Parts: sequence; structure tokens; C-alpha cells
Amino acid sequence: MENRCPLISLLIVSLVVISSCAEKPETSETAVTLEAPVQYRNFNDDFKQSVMLLSKVRYLTNPPGSVNQIGFQLSKETEEKIILNSREGIRLGKLVSDEYLDSISPGLRYMFRNKLIKGSEIFYEGFVHSMKDSAAGVLLEGEQKQIQGVQLQIEWIEWFDEKAKSSSYKIFED
Repeated sequence: MENRCPLISLLIVSLVVISSCAEKPETSETAVTLEAPVQYRNFNDDFKQSVMLLSKVRYLTNPPGSVNQIGFQLSKETEEKIILNSREGIRLGKLVSDEYLDSISPGLRYMFRNKLIKGSEIFYEGFVHSMKDSAAGVLLEGEQKQIQGVQLQIEWIEWFDEKAKSSSYKIFED
């Protein structure tokens, strides 16, 4: 798939820059790791795995050396990884219970479902659509969906990063 839209490249670069801030949030030494109650252990694992897979997708869509490029090619192997990680990350995210998300933090359910998962679904649809239409040179609709998805993901990243910095606990252990 060739990315021909400078706006998508700019949004993806912005997403990666913002997500790098969220990957290892700085917390005080007094922070404690939140342990999920026993009944939530599977949801805890699904939640963490979903976030990690969808984070990996962000990095795969912005390969090294593409930061200043307006358009770049993704290999077939990378496209397949993006598709597989997106599908699995979204699937696992949908398995996580609302009760689990509510037990972690107020607002997590809304942000996780409506920003990260929804944004990833929209991005995935646009990505797949762009792959199908790239041969015909028609990328506009797929690109628009990718932009919409990235915008929602950025909202998740900014919220999650701020929440992690201001909380007295960490969701992910170092």
C-alpha cells in the first residue's frame, strides 16, 4: 500500500510521537502496581494484550525512516502483521468486561471502548479499504477512515498518558 496523502503521514507521525510518551509513563517511586481482583485476571490479560497489540500496529504503520516522508511503501509482510495485530487487538479488547474497566479507573471504559477500540476499528477498515483500492489509485475513502481512526487513537493516548502520570498506580508493570 502506498500512502499518498501528506495528512495521513503527518497524523501517523504525530500518533507515534505522542504514543512514545505514553509507552513508559513516568511515575513516582511510591506508585503501586494495581492488581486485578481474581475474577478479573483474564480481563486484565486481555486488556494488556489488546493495548500492546494495537500499540504495535501504530509502530508498524510508521516504519523507521518514514518520519519525514510524505508517501512510503509497506511490505506485504508488514501489511499482514498490521492486519493480524489489528484484528487480534480489537478482538481481545472486546472481550474485556465493563466491570473490569470500571474497577481500574473512572472513565477507562469510555476511553478504551470509544477511543482506542473504535479508533482501531475505523483505522483497520480504512487500511484494508486502501489496500484493495490502491491498485486502482483510489485511496481517498480509506485514507479518510484511517485519519478518523488515528484521531480517536490520539485521544486515547493523550488521556492514558495523562491518567498514568496523575495516578497513584500503574496498569502495566515495568
